[in-house]
Amino acid sequence: MNPGSTEQSASATPPLPLAEPGRDPVNLRSVLLGLFGVIAINAITPFNNHALNNACLIRSYLPAGLLLFLMLFVILINAPLHRFAPRYAFSPGELAVVIGMILVGCALPSSGLMRYLPGHLTGIFYYAAQRPEFADLLRRVNPPDWLFPSFPSSDPVQRGIDPIVQQYVGRALTDTDTFTAHFLAVPWHAWLRPAMAWGILLVGLFGSILTSMIILRRQWVENERLQFPLVTVYMSLIEPPAPGRMLNTLFHNYLFWIGFSAIAFIKLFNGLGVYFPRNIPEIPLSFDLSKIMTEEPWRYCQWEFMTQRIFFTIAGLAVFMQTRTAFSLWFIFVLLQVARMACGMRQTDITEPMAHDQMFGSVVVFVGIVLYIARHHLFAVLRQMFGAGRSDDPRGRYLPYGLAGWAFVGCQLLLIAWLMAAGTTLLGALVIIGILLMLHIALARIVADTGMIYPSLPVPLSHPYDVAAVAIPALPHTTPGSYLFARLFSGIFAADMRQTLPPFAQHALVVADHTACSGSGTSAGTSVAAWRKGIRVVAVLVLALAIAYVVSGVAMLYVEYRYAATLDRSNKAPLNWWVINNMVPDTVMGPSVRYTVTGIQPVRHSRLLHIGIGAGITGTLGALRLTIANWPLHPVGFLLCYTYGLWVSWFSIFLGWLAKTLLLNFGGARMFTRAQPLFLGIICADVTISAFWSLANLVIWSMGFEFRAIP
Repeated sequence: MNPGSTEQSASATPPLPLAEPGRDPVNLRSVLLGLFGVIAINAITPFNNHALNNACLIRSYLPAGLLLFLMLFVILINAPLHRFAPRYAFSPGELAVVIGMILVGCALPSSGLMRYLPGHLTGIFYYAAQRPEFADLLRRVNPPDWLFPSFPSSDPVQRGIDPIVQQYVGRALTDTDTFTAHFLAVPWHAWLRPAMAWGILLVGLFGSILTSMIILRRQWVENERLQFPLVTVYMSLIEPPAPGRMLNTLFHNYLFWIGFSAIAFIKLFNGLGVYFPRNIPEIPLSFDLSKIMTEEPWRYCQWEFMTQRIFFTIAGLAVFMQTRTAFSLWFIFVLLQVARMACGMRQTDITEPMAHDQMFGSVVVFVGIVLYIARHHLFAVLRQMFGAGRSDDPRGRYLPYGLAGWAFVGCQLLLIAWLMAAGTTLLGALVIIGILLMLHIALARIVADTGMIYPSLPVPLSHPYDVAAVAIPALPHTTPGSYLFARLFSGIFAADMRQTLPPFAQHALVVADHTACSGSGTSAGTSVAAWRKGIRVVAVLVLALAIAYVVSGVAMLYVEYRYAATLDRSNKAPLNWWVINNMVPDTVMGPSVRYTVTGIQPVRHSRLLHIGIGAGITGTLGALRLTIANWPLHPVGFLLCYTYGLWVSWFSIFLGWLAKTLLLNFGGARMFTRAQPLFLGIICADVTISAFWSLANLVIWSMGFEFRAIP
């Protein structure tokens, strides 16, 4: 889905490998610095996000906390080292190791895991104590005790009123208001067993993700040459300076500082305006056309089409997308509004269930196209799993493909065994794992190809059951346990996929490609020494995930048992209100009760027809893109047109596409290349100043003053 074009010479393909000194990139100081970043971001995030209700330090696939940390380290520490003690300066390979460790560590403390896992494990019992139908479902399924905190009672209602649950939703009272007292008030003994049980699951899940990204890396990076716009940002920051200089060429480019200064001024000015609204007027960054789009057919458009806010990061990254990809993202969304207006004039509508069915069909075909394009590479991997392979077969850079393939199979078997032990059937486990893997591949591919930092694919893992129950009612229903776990895994792993591991892991590997592991694993003659270097990179990523799991879990439980409501002016309660009040009853328990007890309610549309529509449009766009060199529309545009991430960012993507188009048409590839530092400055300023305000609010709160969350 990424045929070559004349634009490739001007596009943001990852930079060439950087020269490495003799020092091994995976060494004590690079690992310690990476662990420092992993521990810091995993320890701070739960308190920052949930107790303070502050702007998130991770928030997307371009983590604000990581970019601020990287810029401060490069400018304040590494730059003086390059100038006065160059032998001690961190090389690009060492910084790539640090970036990779922090990137994969960002997958756990918030939406990637901890925002949802503890809340679901307690929330289902919290509501079982309030709603008898939920308690009856849990008694019927009878999930094993090792999945949940250790309760004295086995009855769901009694568990719901147990202090382990009630104090998680509220707070654990203490005699003294000290850190030690609150820390000891957390029922750590009750959470030890589920921490170990879910840790085993994560070994299989994260192992599957890492090995699949290792297997697909060469296909996407070397064969298809995907854009990886986010890698361009990281590589531009860690490029070494010339001998005797403190900073690299990016920081010496006046366009970078023009872009950085302009956006930093706007973000700082508007942030001060939040604190002093009477004295500092906001610089407007949004528009609202809803008051003038009240007549037919305009009033049938989505709200997000009428109102938009400019996101500088997304506009800047759109410049580094392939032009036709950026065009597809905003143009297909606009076409969707035309379809909505046409439906509205006929007194019909494209409902949310229709959109979900179309998206499901689109995801299936999209992943099918991705795997079809990669078929020759995947066959080479299979040959090496069952033998030495052909002499011209590519060899893995980070792991031998045979080892990576069998490790992937082993992780899948571990997931199946875990789910069956938890209460699903074999078919139920395969459905959950299959759809989750499909979503992970699609998400990693989307971010690699587009640089979308806020994509989402809200496809519930129970979707095949829901469709079959309505479209093929004669088909036997699945078991209550299989359906409940499909819904539980949807809530924990699939409902909010803006900070999940696959894109983080993929980008960690690609950054290492051009630094820590440059020049190895590109041919059939890969040496054992090259594999050892790659394996060390994988090992530190695994170490970062393990440390992140422990630190984020401890931090999340401490915050939940410490605070009953948020500390900002909103004073929201319970603390993680979105999970407790919305996700558990509406995403997990409610649909499970309807499926197993009251029966699925029929929908007003043909589910199979709309799945076919989504599959047909995506398949057609993919086929045309593969066969017609200048075909302008990418199937990812339709795949994302029903998702919130594109709804709120389509106009920013349009601005980036427009800027790139004008530069290429009026100045050619040379002018576009010269202008790239300007957009890198815009991206860096937008992200780092956002992180600055988050940290500033932490400081303001610690000093006892009232703070304001900066949007």
